Amino acid sequence: MRSKTILNLMLLGVIASLGVIAYLEPGKKPEVTETLAKLDANQITEITLKNKETIVFQKKEGVWRLSEPFPAPVNQIRINQLVDIASSQSLVHYPIKPDEYARFDLVNPLATLTLGGKTLNFGGVDPINLRRYVRIDDTLHLVNDDFFHHLNAIATDFVDKRLLPEGAKVNEISVPGVKVSLNDDGKWSDNNGKQDYAEWALIWATSRAIDVKRLSSNSTGEVIHIGLLGRDPIDFTIIKREGGLILGRTDLGLQFELTSETAKSLLMAPLRQVLSKDSSPPSLDEERQDPTEIPPDLDAVEGEESSSHPTEEEQEPGRDDDTE
Repeated sequence: MRSKTILNLMLLGVIASLGVIAYLEPGKKPEVTETLAKLDANQITEITLKNKETIVFQKKEGVWRLSEPFPAPVNQIRINQLVDIASSQSLVHYPIKPDEYARFDLVNPLATLTLGGKTLNFGGVDPINLRRYVRIDDTLHLVNDDFFHHLNAIATDFVDKRLLPEGAKVNEISVPGVKVSLNDDGKWSDNNGKQDYAEWALIWATSRAIDVKRLSSNSTGEVIHIGLLGRDPIDFTIIKREGGLILGRTDLGLQFELTSETAKSLLMAPLRQVLSKDSSPPSLDEERQDPTEIPPDLDAVEGEESSSHPTEEEQEPGRDDDTE
């Protein structure tokens, strides 16, 4: 019995050793991960994306901008996502000849992306593993299809949704009915005296649209003027107020759609007046009141309320409502 037990233990040891050797595969070189294209992102100064339209981005002084089909500031993160596509892992790759393009929807690629002189052509999807076909020169690659929505985007999808440039400092706000400016002493003022408009200026400097579209040709309306410290001013046209706010920029040929809540913050000046010695602070209701709304006649309201409820002196003498 002891000899059989020892023999079984020895056999188990041999099997375990063989399993470890098979797993480690001594002498086999570790698998090298290959990317679609080896590019230095810092050296890329132009990107061309072709899908249903041709979109061109150019980098100047370290900042990407849209140059075609129209000039506009862009979301830098979205541009970096395009550049990162070249770093996608090539799961399988092999040579391909022009007469094979049709098999992979590469005769007329669904999208092409040119980065620093290297063009990536995107075809169909492998029906089994759902991997995207990508042709670079005479090599076909298969990659995980987790980025194609970036390649399908239209030009306005890349536009920066901020109303004002990053880091812009507002020194003048002119909306219908209200005009304020920042004085040299760092204090805000309007037609009625000095007030606290710093928070309003910050709202304008940081607000973003929920969508950006091309400006329609007949877009007219009241003008909003925003002055910026050390920069050219920006003018917006109020295209729509109800059910949300749409502001147009004729210089960019774009319109920015904002929520109703953001619209109120942008168009309604805050009621925080600098108080004089003889004035009293406004009540909470007064502070929240829309400055464009005419306040009700409080004396008339109080008179109506008092007339509908007779006083004790006006009641019939000797009458007791609880007893008859």
